[in-house]
Amino acid sequence: MSEPIVVAVFPSLPQALPALERALSGPGAPDGVLSVRRSGDSIVVEWDPTRSAVRLVMGVIDAELRRYNASRRTELLTPLSEERLAEIAAAELQAPEIGPDRILERLLAQAGLC
Repeated sequence: MSEPIVVAVFPSLPQALPALERALSGPGAPDGVLSVRRSGDSIVVEWDPTRSAVRLVMGVIDAELRRYNASRRTELLTPLSEERLAEIAAAELQAPEIGPDRILERLLAQAGLC
């Protein structure tokens, strides 16, 4: 298993939380979802991105939120390596040229600007 991704999703309408929980942990949930739990006004989702792409998991969340005409705020709860961030960005943006050497923070640090 690769490094899991853990996010907290805060829907603009807390009434959507039960539907999000069912969609991500019930029958038909994305295969890579490892755990789903409620935490206050959010739902915490942990998944293996090699089994379920970021686009798939966030797509399920967004589909459920559309039923409530709701939006979301998402917080990344686990740090990801630069390599993993670049891999996700390349896959999600369909831009295979994206690599760790193209991460802005790294380039700024190398230039002594941060």
